[in-house]
Amino acid sequence: MTRSLIALAAFAFVQQTAAPPPLPDDLFARAVGVIREDAKPPYATYTVVVTVTNDGHHVINSWQTTEDITHRIVLASSFSDEERANPTTPQGINVVAHRRFVLSAPRSFSAGLDPTENLSINSSPFNPVETGDAVGPVALAVDQDFGLTPPRAYQVATDDRTVAAAADELAVIGATGAVMPRYRVVLIGTDAGIAHLELTPLRDSYHNRLRELWVDTQTAYIQAAIVQGVGDRPPFDRALWHVTFDRDEGATYVSEVDSAEPLSIRGSSPQVNIAFQKLSLLPHSPIQTTFGIEAPLHYLRDP
Repeated sequence: MTRSLIALAAFAFVQQTAAPPPLPDDLFARAVGVIREDAKPPYATYTVVVTVTNDGHHVINSWQTTEDITHRIVLASSFSDEERANPTTPQGINVVAHRRFVLSAPRSFSAGLDPTENLSINSSPFNPVETGDAVGPVALAVDQDFGLTPPRAYQVATDDRTVAAAADELAVIGATGAVMPRYRVVLIGTDAGIAHLELTPLRDSYHNRLRELWVDTQTAYIQAAIVQGVGDRPPFDRALWHVTFDRDEGATYVSEVDSAEPLSIRGSSPQVNIAFQKLSLLPHSPIQTTFGIEAPLHYLRDP
């Protein structure tokens, strides 16, 4: 009986003793290691769905995308699914002020210039054509980790040939040299086995974009993040965004990106949601032919 009571008391003491919190640097290093060891396929196809909400009005554009994950090349359609299904007529008439005036300067002011002739000048358009799309075409990588691993540049392809030609190129699979810390990592807290980390970049803050990270303490899988910037142009690359990640076939991919603070676009402050849908992971290139050239566009792309 006495032994039973002692054992029960010992068990109660163990239950009341909280497990020590994970060391933030160790947990972050484990998360980096997981991403580096992810079994990613060479290619992926997916749809990037961009929803812009402004005063209750939604504008949705869906971009069919192919990514060469091995060589970090993103090929996105020049036209959204919505535009292909229902081509729109641009709104606005590009009104331009046209002013005529008579020169009063003497003829000697400029040889051959007749001061009696009427001259005219056009202003910049003050009723410009509006597209209704505050973001524009996007070419975003589904395997982007926002500086969790050492940043590497992504290339945006404008035609099928670029992706097809890359198949013969060697991929960069690693590098040697001293590993310098890129973040100061602080543990904010843990909840239900998920650690919440605060990250401050020690260098190259534009590419090392992580500011907060939620990591599973058992698996070191990343669940979500707050990042400083999406894409490579303002206001998207300066604002805070909330990112969620999913695991699929042994690797981590971006699932959804939401603006976490107001954006300033054309005098408005819309909410932007970017969802990665219909992800298909492929062992071989989906590019079968090299026909046609898509129009060159200024894509919102990963740096």
